[in-house]
Amino acid sequence: MNDAKLEIIIQNFITIMPLFQKKLMKPKCHVNPDNLNHSHMQILVVLKDYGKSSISDVAKKLFISTPNMTKLLNKLIDDGYVERLPDQKDRRIINIDLTTKGKEHLDNAFEDLVRTFKERLSSIPDNQLDKLNNSLENLKEVLTEISSED
Repeated sequence: MNDAKLEIIIQNFITIMPLFQKKLMKPKCHVNPDNLNHSHMQILVVLKDYGKSSISDVAKKLFISTPNMTKLLNKLIDDGYVERLPDQKDRRIINIDLTTKGKEHLDNAFEDLVRTFKERLSSIPDNQLDKLNNSLENLKEVLTEISSED
């Protein structure tokens, strides 16, 4: 593929990301009483997807430094969303996992997100929704083909 085509694709990505946030997510974003930020939510999602994990594994998946991870985790632990668990095989390793409160918070956030998406997308004509769905399916297919470390 030539550089000009790649630059157009890159520009489209750069344009779409903020539009996606602005048009679909930001204004009606999930209200959380404990003021969890995006990084906190990412940690919760990783724990939901992968289950009990070491702190360093979660940090690597999210590209978060260990000191920052510790600060983020302390809030999640203090607020009751995550718990520390000693590793059964190696006492030097501390694992973390979602608590019931953390799982419920993610479920509520997901429900709010679905509701917000439905509200935002309901005004779009069916033919446009079909185009959007096809585009998203294509994007998903292409992105899954890109090699990654995960």
